[in-house]
Amino acid sequence: MASSIASPKLVLVTGVSGAGHSTALKILEDYGFAAVDNLPLALVDPLVALEVETSGRMIAIGLDARTSGFSAVAVKRLVENLRKRLGDGFSMVFIGAAHNDLMRRYNATRRQHPIQDQPDLASAINADMARMDAIEPLATVVIDSSGLAPAGLRRALLGRLGLDDPQLMPVTVVSFSYRHGVPDDADQIVDMRFARNPHWDHQLRDMTGLDDPVAAFLRADTDAMTVLDHIKITLDIMLGRMQAEGRPQMTLGFGCTGGKHRSVWAAREVAGWLSEKGYKVTIRHRELTE
Repeated sequence: MASSIASPKLVLVTGVSGAGHSTALKILEDYGFAAVDNLPLALVDPLVALEVETSGRMIAIGLDARTSGFSAVAVKRLVENLRKRLGDGFSMVFIGAAHNDLMRRYNATRRQHPIQDQPDLASAINADMARMDAIEPLATVVIDSSGLAPAGLRRALLGRLGLDDPQLMPVTVVSFSYRHGVPDDADQIVDMRFARNPHWDHQLRDMTGLDDPVAAFLRADTDAMTVLDHIKITLDIMLGRMQAEGRPQMTLGFGCTGGKHRSVWAAREVAGWLSEKGYKVTIRHRELTE
């Protein structure tokens, strides 16, 4: 169901250091926003004028303790100005977290806290939280990321901003020859060398997996068809989970000896099935185009 909340063109993302504002920016970037992190506060206004008001782009800007010119007074002035100019096209997101959660995250990653004038990590976190107390009330959306995995943060962020995500994740399907190596960008690989090989049929040898006689030959291989059916069942589960967790894309590779018959046919079969299910599919036959 579509949200009744107006979708923003500009999102300011801020919060306590370590709470997840960088992750929130990546989520918005995957959604289609141009993400800019740690931009000096004085440059926010001209960027908005050029990219949002003039060009109509969707922009997400990250602000935190590292930001040049950052203060409660300056941020309040900026937010009031942007609300006046953009109305419902502007949202400000504040990401917070419990003190214990922040301590655990910094200790786990061994990252240095951006506030350096404190004697220890606990004091730096306390100082940052106190500094942000005046910023939080300015936000349109406030999210407590304590205990939230990235998938949970994604659902909370997009939902609170009224950003429905109806598009299924894009999938790239690649056919290739093992003689020339596995594609570097492949997330999953399926080895089709078990299937009957059209290469040994002299009538099919000079054709490819794009030709109907080769497709008919391979569809007659019940084992090959059974494997493709199982792959489709597996992909249904995998892609559903990846979509829910905010995975931006997936690349699936099908390989065979020459990259001409079996891998091309399997890639085409699965790509067609994915397209029918609504996925945005890009198909590439490496050995046929290089």
